[in-house]
Amino acid sequence: MHSVVFKNDAVGDLAHSLTAINNIVSSNENKKVTIFLSNLSKKYSFLLDDPKVDIKILNYNLDIKEKIKLFSFLLINKINKVYILSPKNFYYFLPIFFRKIKFYAICINNIKNYRRPGFFLRKFLFKYEINHREIAFKRDSIKLIQFRLTSENINTIDNFNISLNISKSAKLAKYLPTNYVYFHFKKKTFKKLDWNISELKILFKKFNNYYPNIVLTKDIEIDENTEIFRKNFNMYNFETDEFVNNDSNVIFFDNIAGEDLYNVIKFSKKIVAFNGMMTSLASLEKKPVLDLFYCKINSWEDYRRYRNSFYEFKPKYAG
Repeated sequence: MHSVVFKNDAVGDLAHSLTAINNIVSSNENKKVTIFLSNLSKKYSFLLDDPKVDIKILNYNLDIKEKIKLFSFLLINKINKVYILSPKNFYYFLPIFFRKIKFYAICINNIKNYRRPGFFLRKFLFKYEINHREIAFKRDSIKLIQFRLTSENINTIDNFNISLNISKSAKLAKYLPTNYVYFHFKKKTFKKLDWNISELKILFKKFNNYYPNIVLTKDIEIDENTEIFRKNFNMYNFETDEFVNNDSNVIFFDNIAGEDLYNVIKFSKKIVAFNGMMTSLASLEKKPVLDLFYCKINSWEDYRRYRNSFYEFKPKYAG
């Protein structure tokens, strides 16, 4: 008998779920835990390094073949508990067919009486916690909600601290500076702000008042910014092993992911990034973070949505 965790979503979401997953693994003693991650989180499975844990990979959005495979997996394996930590509609129908399995789930209530799943399907869940997105004032974070769902004792204080001892790769050790601030460039947000390399250099000039070096990353995609950064800053490409020296105190790490990216965050003095994957990973190491939220507010609904996102996903700790 073993437990199953559905967690096939983004890397930032995985970071917010690690406390809950730790609860599940710890409470299972010597029993096996199968965790389904998304292809987006595949390179970050090292965050779940435990001999009891078996990692399987799914697409972020399930296709029909994957749904059939998941159904078959529950059918042929001796499973006693399933934790739905990624609130995808398909998962909520499974308890109807597998009455002997205890299903624990995160449910969503939103404005205009939106419910995921509906009240009928919630009757088949053994235990569930509601993410109240319809609330307009301060509410619990997704991390705390998942902690309550998976904790044997709801009065237990969340004191989980991740313990990773990942040594730097030879590539990273060679090019990673000391005493640096880490900045992640988000193309979509810069475009909305009508910012380009000029504004980026203004930011970096301000950073240099406090830190002598800057490490820059961006989303892994080939676009015009790759060449712009290559011409203006030092650059190292983790895929091609190419280094470009422009005599800059800024180094752009291209095509960096997984353990190398985690260590860049871990060894930085401060992280400056728009809220998401990077700030979530930084929160695991309780690093000092300037967590940026881009908010374009033209209505009460805009304000509600951004405020909701702030309380749901903002890391919370000293510093």
